[in-house]
Amino acid sequence: FSHTLGYTGLISDAEYKNLRDQNYWLNDFIGKSGIEQSYENYLRGVNGNKQVEVDSKGNAIKEIGIVEPEPGNIVELSIDAGLQRKIYEDFTKSSVGNKGAAVAMNPKTGEILALVSVPGFNNNLFAPGIKNEDYQKMLTDKNLPLFNRAIAGIYPPGSVIKPVGAAAVLQEGVVTKDTIIVDRGVIVIPNQFNPAITYNFVGWKRDGLGPMDVRSAISESSDIYFYIVSGGHPSSPIKGIGAEKLAEYYERFGMGKLTGIDIAGEKPARIATPTWKANYYTNDAIMAKWYLGDTYHISIGQGDMLATPLQVTAWTAAVANDGVLNKPRLLKQVLDQNRQTIFTPEAEVFINAGIDMEHMRVVQAGMRDNVTSEKGSGRSLQSLPITAAGKTGTSQFDGSDPKKTHAWYTAYAPYENPEIAITVLVEAGGEGHAAAVPIVKNALQWWAENRMGK
Repeated sequence: FSHTLGYTGLISDAEYKNLRDQNYWLNDFIGKSGIEQSYENYLRGVNGNKQVEVDSKGNAIKEIGIVEPEPGNIVELSIDAGLQRKIYEDFTKSSVGNKGAAVAMNPKTGEILALVSVPGFNNNLFAPGIKNEDYQKMLTDKNLPLFNRAIAGIYPPGSVIKPVGAAAVLQEGVVTKDTIIVDRGVIVIPNQFNPAITYNFVGWKRDGLGPMDVRSAISESSDIYFYIVSGGHPSSPIKGIGAEKLAEYYERFGMGKLTGIDIAGEKPARIATPTWKANYYTNDAIMAKWYLGDTYHISIGQGDMLATPLQVTAWTAAVANDGVLNKPRLLKQVLDQNRQTIFTPEAEVFINAGIDMEHMRVVQAGMRDNVTSEKGSGRSLQSLPITAAGKTGTSQFDGSDPKKTHAWYTAYAPYENPEIAITVLVEAGGEGHAAAVPIVKNALQWWAENRMGK
């Protein structure tokens, strides 16, 4: 819980200068990160003090009055402690990676149910004032235990992006739910200046997946399908949606911007576009040019695309909730010491993708097929006592070694009436179905047994 709850520390000189008018003292402890920082104004109580009259030597001679201390308010979070512990335990037991993140949220409300970053740290070390040796140990740890991967870790999302791309091409009429594209495992692109030079763009299954419609392209994760519907191909009548329009839909689903979650440190990640690339490579005309291959890469969540686990969960929750999602938040309510509600956050819409319901149903069905189909990478979830829909992702992150991949799985359940959306990322974990799916499955099993319908 440490990344979420945060920690307190002795007020700094700069903090004291800004807060002394609010009755802070030089020896006060103040929220430094997480919920402790975000809701410091509610959590902080009132310091007690004794007012006395003193003589010329500073000796107390008369008590004038006493100001009794007052405890702070109660900040109630949406985090489900049982679910949080279950996910963290499964992560630490994983044999394929000891670094990663998981986020679970309620698709209907945007309330965060779990926010896990691995490895964690002991925030109790900060309470009395952390020893320098302990702090330096955390700072120099190569696994970065203080880093909140759930909201600040930015990674290539890989194929977990495909449901959003599918919604985009359906909405724009690039394809219908019945359009068939044959996945032969590779497409060949001729050089625009010298057709004798060709470039191969391969799918994850090199001998091909065969005929694909949009549902099967989601469930079986056809790279070839998404290459063509996004960028087109000289031999195909499908022109493709194009990089700019695809990026527009990515933004509609919350990519490339802050969700506004109520703890500090969130990163916006990145949508790669022709404009972004031109600006990034200002001094290199060749690198600044946008190629068809760039469009292919962003269609499968690779190239220069980056996302946080929170963002992936947000767009998955939006798919589950018919294209709409409230701003993710941790705060449920603030209570006084008599447990009377004194503040409840107002719901704010974060995603309103504007996708027709008929198209959303197709995308949802494709994610459901990922679980129910014998060819789906999430088929191990069939044994759950809860209906689920999902999408794997296996994203390359090291250009010098394409075998190094992050493992993703994002899902929601129950399929018919979603209560939970969850994303797991295992850093350098290999294949999504092998590393991330088991953690998601165990979390949904726990949810079905302990929370579903309750």
